[in-house]
This record gives sequence, C-alpha cells and structure tokens, in this order.
Amino acid sequence: MIYLVIGLSILVLALVVYLIRLRVSLRNLSQQIKEMSHENTNQLVRNTSGQKMLNPLINSVNDELRSLREKVVRSNRTNQEIRETLTEISHDLRTPLTAASGYTGMLKDMELTEEEKIRYIGVIEERFETSRTLVDQLFYYTRLESGSLGWNEEKVDIRKVLTTVLAMYYGDFEKKNYEMDVDIEEKVMEVLGDADAVKRVFSNIISNGLSHGEGDFRISLKTEEKSRMYRFTFSNRATNISKEDAPHLFEKYFTKDKVRSSSNTGLGLAIAKNLTEKMHGTCGAELSDNILTIHVELPMA
Repeated sequence: MIYLVIGLSILVLALVVYLIRLRVSLRNLSQQIKEMSHENTNQLVRNTSGQKMLNPLINSVNDELRSLREKVVRSNRTNQEIRETLTEISHDLRTPLTAASGYTGMLKDMELTEEEKIRYIGVIEERFETSRTLVDQLFYYTRLESGSLGWNEEKVDIRKVLTTVLAMYYGDFEKKNYEMDVDIEEKVMEVLGDADAVKRVFSNIISNGLSHGEGDFRISLKTEEKSRMYRFTFSNRATNISKEDAPHLFEKYFTKDKVRSSSNTGLGLAIAKNLTEKMHGTCGAELSDNILTIHVELPMA
C-alpha cells in the first residue's frame, strides 16, 4: 500500500511540475506575442521550452503571423500607390484647370468676336472634359485596387462590346479626321468576365490612342483557334515613344517622363491591363517603324 501511495505521490509531483513548466511556456509564448504586437519585427514565435505538444499551436500562430504581415505589406503598398496616384492626379488636374481658368478670364474681354468666344468656350469645355476623365480614372483605379469594385462574371460577347465602344468614339475620330480600318470577325465572341470591365479595357486603349497617337487607326478582333483566345489589336502612328518604351506603357507612372501629357496619368492603360489579367487575359504593346500596336488577348468562354 505504501508503495502505491509513494508511486501516486511521484506521479502527482511529476504532473504538477509538468503543468508548471507548461504554464511558464504559455506565459513565455504570450510575452513573445505581446512584444511582437508593439514592435515592427519579422520574428516568429519560438518554442523555448522544448514542449513538443505546443508545436501545433506555435505553428498555427506563426502561420497567422505570416498571413497578417503579408496583408500589412500589401495594404502599405496599396496605400503608397494611392498616395502617389493622388500626387500625380493633382499635378495633372492643375494644367487643364489652369488653362480653363485662363480662357474664362479671356472671355471677359468685351472686344472678342463671336467666333473667338465660341472657340474659347470650346477650349474650356475640352479642358473640363479632360479633368473629368482624370478624376474618373482615379476613382475607378482606387476602387479596383481596394477590391471594392463590383464584378459580375458572366459570358460577354466582346465583339458586341467593341462595336459599341467604336460607335461611342466615332465623333472623336471624325473630329480629328482620322480614318478607322476595322477588321472584326462576323460572329459571337464570348469570354467569361464583366461586361463593364471589357468596355473599360477597349475604351481606355482607344482613348489613349486618340490622345497620343497620330493619324489613321487599324483595329482588329480575331480568333486564335490554336490558343483558344480572342485577340484584339489597336495600331496607329506614335512618334513620341521609343521601341524600348513600348512594353512599359501599362505601368502606372511610366508617363510621368517624356511621354506624359496633361490628359494622361498612365492610369488608363494600367487599368486596362489590370482588368484584362483579372479576366485571365494578357496585355502588351510593341513599336515597329513608329507604329504602336497594343494587343489584348482574352480566353474563349
């Protein structure tokens, strides 16, 4: 009987020691996590006690820490990009608004002819339209980057969307006396995506060409049977960029140097690329003999 009591006593003592060590280990883990919450560190929780039963808990905590840190990094990157975009937009808005303000002041000149007044009013309208486009691109880009943009994935006939967009810009082509050489296959071309996103992709590319291209345009929409992709191409003359510049046109801030203008922040093509990739497609650009060709490929539905 006495041996049983002694054995139980030893077992209880061992259990108490084990529980004490476990409590110390948990306290140590808690202290590590607390310190990490107050410091900007990439360290992970360590098992300093050697208690193997704590390893699953520590691994789970470390997985959550890694996930949280990745989210923080992405959030900081997005916030930095938005701040940079706001800076770029504010700079770009200043130019057309300043010009509009100047022409508004000139309209006060009582000696202006009716023809001059009409011309100045046209310039003011154009500058305000430029400003509206810039603000629209900013809001759209911000929603896209933050993940708050609505997305209705469905089968979309991109041929139908493209013809609608071309009709929408017909007046702009006529105004610049540009000819359109359009080659679109006469059939339904369905992709899986968002109709508004497809429209935005085509619209941004065409608008960019109208703003920065020169001369007539060639537009095509063809089926690539082998790769099961639809390929949209948009070509026109561009003498303000080099062959090396072309692949970078879809970068948000590329246009802040020599190819930048008051009507372009670089967001339009960046948005087009982002939306295309969201629909599992690709965007690209190349320059040959001063002809810039932008192409978009989207997978068949």
